[in-house]
Amino acid sequence: MTSARAYGLALAVALAASAASLANGFVYDDVPVIRNDTRIHSLAHLPSLVGAPFWPRSSRSNAYRPATTVAFALDWAIGGGRPLAFHLTNVALNLGVVSLVLALALRVLPPGGAVVAALWFAVQPVHVESVANGVGLAELLAAAAYLAALLAYLADGDAADAGVRGGARRAWLAAAVLASAALAYGAKEHAITLPATLALADVWRARGDARLARARFRRHAVLWLGVVTLAIGYLAARAYVLGPAFSGGAVASGLKGESVLARALIMAPGALVWLRWMIWPVHLSADYLPNHFVPSARLGLAQVAGFAVVGAIAVAAWRARRTLPGVTAGIVFTAVTASVTANIVVPTGVLLAERLAYLPSVGVAIVAGALWERLPRGRYLWPATALALALLAARTIQRIPVWHDPGRFLSALERDAPDSYRTHWARGQEAFEHGRRAEGEREMQAAIRIFPGDPQVLQELGERYLEAGLFHPAASYFLAAYELDSSRTDAEVRGAFALLKGGQPDSAAAVGTAALRRDPEAAPLLLATETAELAAGRP
Repeated sequence: MTSARAYGLALAVALAASAASLANGFVYDDVPVIRNDTRIHSLAHLPSLVGAPFWPRSSRSNAYRPATTVAFALDWAIGGGRPLAFHLTNVALNLGVVSLVLALALRVLPPGGAVVAALWFAVQPVHVESVANGVGLAELLAAAAYLAALLAYLADGDAADAGVRGGARRAWLAAAVLASAALAYGAKEHAITLPATLALADVWRARGDARLARARFRRHAVLWLGVVTLAIGYLAARAYVLGPAFSGGAVASGLKGESVLARALIMAPGALVWLRWMIWPVHLSADYLPNHFVPSARLGLAQVAGFAVVGAIAVAAWRARRTLPGVTAGIVFTAVTASVTANIVVPTGVLLAERLAYLPSVGVAIVAGALWERLPRGRYLWPATALALALLAARTIQRIPVWHDPGRFLSALERDAPDSYRTHWARGQEAFEHGRRAEGEREMQAAIRIFPGDPQVLQELGERYLEAGLFHPAASYFLAAYELDSSRTDAEVRGAFALLKGGQPDSAAAVGTAALRRDPEAAPLLLATETAELAAGRP
């Protein structure tokens, strides 16, 4: 198969597998991040978006992704706020990533295996959350820029090996590496692993020869240092905007306050989930919170199995380094790109999510292509391969409508993760929105019983009680939310107001005074709360 045909086939298959997402609307995180975030609704805000958090101010989760935020603003302007513009961008970016996966695979594998790798990536069902959901643009943009930087870096290495010490070609390649690196960092946090991937790419090209690896690296060490400098600059900007914590102030359920060893125990069963995503993606879910995935720092069967899987994969990578170098390269790529989202080195705001597998699965695609090359040649090889890819594509197309609208999403959430506290929380929100207060209360209390450590659920239920004039339970939930997260001054303020309305002025004064002492911003919050209640006719 010629190179042009290979790219044409990969792009056609990727388009066929993802085109259905163009009919989707705004769902789940799309609502607060895109539909309701007025910051991205005008291009006049573009300069300020570069120095602004990713999530709107109303959210407690946060991140710094200026490239993604600016891309959202551009999509909003181009499409007039319609979801189609965002989904067109996602489909186009996914096609670009598939092309880059093929280009990378052709450097590592024979043509047949490279095509299989790209096709496997193009139809992978676990990618649906990234492609079919508007906010998935962060994953797509980061992956596209990350792979572009890697390919340009490899091309610069080729030029250096050929004796080219300067000139326009290497200057353009260096510019491409640096621009792509900056874009990747600004799109999603896990791109910070790029310098490690580039250095390991030189090691891989040297095929284990340490002297040759050092020589290759030295030939464009200045370029690599430029990539590192950009990474440091990104981290500095991120710390300035969000503070020094890598999680941006929000730590995933079950990870807060845990040591590195405890996080390793908690996340070890996640290796089994990742393995299932890659090998048997039949059961997928938009949610992996407790109790759908139960974080436990105790050594149990799931932890032992997870460590065993990771160990077996590491051994396989080592043993294959000479006979199947593509397998080793793919495993190392996956390990490096998943290292941030693994929550072991640093805790992040997400335990597990299918969207996090988008970039790391490039390495799995390389492994799949390398293993395919070792299959016996015969008349049934390509038909069997086509059948396997068709089944994956069918699962992908079947999964896409989950992200069509909030109703379908909630139905899928109830089916896929019925035991998750997020599912009960979402049911409660939906019930309250439709006036079914008793049902909403019951569902949100069920969510709290499953996982009492999420202050957002407590605060939301407190707001519902306050709206209903149930001041005593409202105060209890507001203050419980503040006890879990001392940055929630507004919850403390609302608790003081609920106490006041409930006929407990002394308790309200004590809480309010404490809030003012800890946070000067509590004063305008108190005033704003009282003003809002008066305006609403609830003096």
